[in-house]
Amino acid sequence: MTPFIRAAAEAALLVQKRLEKGWHSEYASCGARGAGGDISTGIDIFAEEIYIEKLSAFGRIDSEECGMVGDGTDLVVIDPIDGSENAISGLPYFGSSIALQRDGDTIEAFIVNLANGDLFYKSDEGLMIGKLGSSDFSPVVPRERATIGIFEKAYANPDLALALLHQKRKFRSPGAVALSLAYAHYVDFVIFAGKRRHYDFAAALWMCEGLNIVEEEELLIVAKHAQTANSLKLLANAHKG
Repeated sequence: MTPFIRAAAEAALLVQKRLEKGWHSEYASCGARGAGGDISTGIDIFAEEIYIEKLSAFGRIDSEECGMVGDGTDLVVIDPIDGSENAISGLPYFGSSIALQRDGDTIEAFIVNLANGDLFYKSDEGLMIGKLGSSDFSPVVPRERATIGIFEKAYANPDLALALLHQKRKFRSPGAVALSLAYAHYVDFVIFAGKRRHYDFAAALWMCEGLNIVEEEELLIVAKHAQTANSLKLLANAHKG
């Protein structure tokens, strides 16, 4: 585990431990519109403060809430809480997404599911998975017989959702796109249909390297098998919202 990944894990553990102390109403309070375009909430802000404190030594920070702060040659791209509405609503599917970039390219990536402790990171060691707070990590191994996919923003694309249903393709729409892409090696496919923000994808898409990826202006498909990716692309383009 590199110093950057270790620092990100230490920060994530602080965020998780604070949440374990109980939910407070200020976590759901709304503030100003963040750099990513969404209204920042209390949980976003306190998580961001922790990550900035722990990671500012590695470069300039570009966070979804505060935007660009600090200095340095490298860039640390942070989505402090991926799936903040899930967290606020008590749905256990939310986390943090962090990427270290150099000259515009991601060189290390970290995504954690704060609800169950699943921690994914990618560095020179490859793509690894373990648990937050543990030192025991192993390479991510794709699950070849996965029977479901993930369709983020399915609610905004009802025609495509119905087309998937007609093809008997089972999917879930959990509402945390970076986290869903971190699980891409396990599920059958991941679809995101909508405008993309780099905060959501800087770490996650690099973790999907080696899978079959389709990228269009407002469509992203990641699948283990090329046939699945191509057939989903045709289906999506035939049922654009």
